[in-house]
Amino acid sequence: MQQFLDTLKQRLAGLPVRGDRYAVAFSGGVDSTVLLAAMTRLSPRPVVRALHIDHGLHANSGAWEAHCRGTAEALAVDYLSRRVAVEDSAGESLEARAREARYSMLGALLRPREVLLTAHHSDDQLETLLLRLLRGSGVKGLRGIAEFDRLGAGFLARPILPVSREEILAAAHAWQLPWLEDPMNQNLRFDRNFLRAEILPRIKHRWPAAGRTVGRAAGRMVEAQEILDGVAEVDGASIEDPARVRQSDLLALPPPRQRNLLRHLIAGLGLAVPDARQLDALLAGLAVRRADAETQVQWPGAEARIYRGVLHLFAPLGEGSGDGYTGEISTNQPWSGPEGRVSLTRGAGPGLPDVWAKEGLSVRFRVGGERFKPLGRDHSRPLKKWLQDAGVPPWLRGRIPLLYRGAELVAVGDLWIAAAVAELPDAGPSWQVAWTDHPPLN
Repeated sequence: MQQFLDTLKQRLAGLPVRGDRYAVAFSGGVDSTVLLAAMTRLSPRPVVRALHIDHGLHANSGAWEAHCRGTAEALAVDYLSRRVAVEDSAGESLEARAREARYSMLGALLRPREVLLTAHHSDDQLETLLLRLLRGSGVKGLRGIAEFDRLGAGFLARPILPVSREEILAAAHAWQLPWLEDPMNQNLRFDRNFLRAEILPRIKHRWPAAGRTVGRAAGRMVEAQEILDGVAEVDGASIEDPARVRQSDLLALPPPRQRNLLRHLIAGLGLAVPDARQLDALLAGLAVRRADAETQVQWPGAEARIYRGVLHLFAPLGEGSGDGYTGEISTNQPWSGPEGRVSLTRGAGPGLPDVWAKEGLSVRFRVGGERFKPLGRDHSRPLKKWLQDAGVPPWLRGRIPLLYRGAELVAVGDLWIAAAVAELPDAGPSWQVAWTDHPPLN
């Protein structure tokens, strides 16, 4: 087993950061058990602790947690456990939801510059690449499992990625370690379990080195993605705001580079990257050059809309307050809701009269048909026309807080106040409308 320990030590020494504190993502399965035990057998022994995440997905999860705690105590390792709720989400697998919840909690538990170690190995890499290939992943997906990344206040590393499952099992038996078998691993309705049980044994029988060979291919995909990212940086050099991109800037590129730049921009905004079908729908929308054309493409975790020649990329806005909603606001009572926060602040220049602000106003949202005359304008028009002239995208117009005094519309967000304020006698200080925590309107 010395070769296993030597590999682990070399891989830790080769990490991009020099860590002196480690945490092992400890499930109690054979892989993480061997990794945790191996860390305690290194010389000199590093500072390491075990982090266990209980998803509560099977009836014996409490017994699993107790086993993990006991194993950590036997290895003289600090131990911390947390339970997470796996949210139900349409269009996303149970595996993906559990993984997201697990890494979110692990990231929250990491200390500054601590390195979280996971026990992914070469068979996991092979499974991942086969799954992604079967799902039509591009270069980015075919990079496989990353060897190193940032996570929370620290880092994430996978130091035994070149090691096979057979080598891990050999270490577990040699060190006489106890481990648990997750009953969910036997459920073949999960794609990864089906691959592991039905497909990989045949592949490895025919090609014993498949795990390491595919790992090298994943490394080449990492290099290819770096080149694609470099091309995207060049193509997007003139884009000032990746959330609002001129249609003409994208159409100046050939379609493959349009796709590459869009993936780069979307990922850079922290949004989920669309699949090939959704990206094709977005490209089809870009090709429509009519001034009045509007395109909307949605996918889990993100949305894209084209309006007046500009592509808007953003996270789903969620439900608004609704056109039947009424709230209240005054000088000492701000308003907040899904559309942001509105407060009245003292300021110089034209504003809402002191008496109006102190007695309070109501907050509502568009129902259609509102008319409004802004301060400094000569006539009243439908509010829709003022919003169109201001370039406010259609999907945001119903999310602008409207301030009413009785039945009279006196302010539209922080865009305009009513011309009626100029007709009032000077009655003390004026109040400005401050609207924050909302998407940009243009």
